[in-house]
Amino acid sequence: MKNKFLLILLVSFVGFSQKKKVNEEYDYINNYYQFVYEAQYEYLKDNYQKAYDLLKKAESNCPLLNQEEIQEIRILAECSAYLNKPNEAIHYLEILAKDHNYKVEGIKNDSLYSSLHNNRKFKRLEKRATQYYKNYLAKVNLDLRSEILKMKEEDQSVRTTKTRDNEKMQRVDSINNEKLKKIVADCDCYPSTMFNLFGNHDIDKQYFDAGIFVYHINGEDAEYWKPIFLDLIRRGRAPANIYGNLIDSLKRSTGMYDYGIYSNVTNDRINDFENLDKRRIAVGLAPWQMKKDIFELTTKKYNIKWD
Repeated sequence: MKNKFLLILLVSFVGFSQKKKVNEEYDYINNYYQFVYEAQYEYLKDNYQKAYDLLKKAESNCPLLNQEEIQEIRILAECSAYLNKPNEAIHYLEILAKDHNYKVEGIKNDSLYSSLHNNRKFKRLEKRATQYYKNYLAKVNLDLRSEILKMKEEDQSVRTTKTRDNEKMQRVDSINNEKLKKIVADCDCYPSTMFNLFGNHDIDKQYFDAGIFVYHINGEDAEYWKPIFLDLIRRGRAPANIYGNLIDSLKRSTGMYDYGIYSNVTNDRINDFENLDKRRIAVGLAPWQMKKDIFELTTKKYNIKWD
């Protein structure tokens, strides 16, 4: 009888622990983003062990994201391959194929992974590729994706004409802002390629840039969005740059900024420059100089020619 009671108690405790873990709130601002930025920096310098260690630390704190400008899961897969960790490389490649619509054919054609081709787990990944794509596509809300793409089209249509109609622009921004409020409230995330709900470029070959709406939020609506954006960033449910983008975009007319999001802004045009990195880190951004270093390293590594 005593043993039966202990068994029931143990099962109850395990069940409670699992439930708590599932519902646990993660703090990406304090426990994730900075590890990822440092990892991206080390990866771009070909320091694969350092990048791997930093990303594993981030993963131990919070479920991995695959942010569009960083792609930390892809970096982890590459680092694992470079460090001769085939099973880990395949593990992260499978996540990319399953949850982020990476094409297995493209992965196989990458010479970095040629040593994995005869691996039993990699062969299993190949066999499951078609089903992974079907499952991914089934999760995407195509109607919602189309609505956001239409919003983007409207946003740009009033900004590309030779003579801008400010009244029409304000009307479109107001309509889009109200739609965005409902979408974010319903989905509990900001529309972004980092979430399966909206799909990526391969769905319809259209660039899905929902971040553009942030730059066109007016000062009054900004007060509504500030706490929401911070909360979503903290929980890994929005791009880490949207809060800083919102604040600095509202300061364009002053020529002085709080977060230094624009690449052509020098330190003399940033308020309280000495505390800039504290502000940036507090809202999920990389330190200012690291951001610049990553930009330069990315340009060099991928031989990017900027217009």
